[in-house]
Amino acid sequence: MLGEGSPVMRFRVSGEDRQRQLIEAAIDVIGSKGLSRTTLADIAKKAGLAYGHISFRFKTKESLLLAALRAVTDEYVAVRDAAVALEDRPAAERLRLMIEAGFQRNIASKKKIALWHAFLSECHTRPAYMKLFSEIRKAEYGRARKICDELVSEGTESALDPHVAALGINSLVEGLWFNMRLKPGAIDSTEALAIANAFLAAVYPDRASFFISH
Repeated sequence: MLGEGSPVMRFRVSGEDRQRQLIEAAIDVIGSKGLSRTTLADIAKKAGLAYGHISFRFKTKESLLLAALRAVTDEYVAVRDAAVALEDRPAAERLRLMIEAGFQRNIASKKKIALWHAFLSECHTRPAYMKLFSEIRKAEYGRARKICDELVSEGTESALDPHVAALGINSLVEGLWFNMRLKPGAIDSTEALAIANAFLAAVYPDRASFFISH
């Protein structure tokens, strides 16, 4: 216990920490209320910060919303890149790990998936959102295509060529994320991952053991 005259320790919160607080609060609020009903006041309240911090750190609401989207997508991309980078593993194993990464609890939480779909639904009217999603889709295709090409190089049998397989894999993940939000009848991440692995086993039958045994 501090006695009278004892020094009081003060912890200085950096500007970067404040910015992170606001981004995390924005993710939470958008995931709960959607884009159209999210206000800066909601975000400031959730972050436990004065409203002025938002205008100082981000200048505009649009800047903060885009920062929230980028934070979620960067996190998603990082875990999938990490799986693909395991060059000492067989391509089928890395493909499985890449898909698993997209269904980790911290990645595929209800609020983060809701945020993803909230922005996606606004792409047709917001060029900035469309540009970011186009970049993400291009990178996602390249990542999946790289592994699908490697599977072919390893002599893996498949009825699908790498282009079709890569598009199908990414579309499946997006579709499963959507089904995780449906009410009633939503599936959970465990079921979604099982469906994805069953699909991969069907696409690459001679590598099925990499998918169906997990």
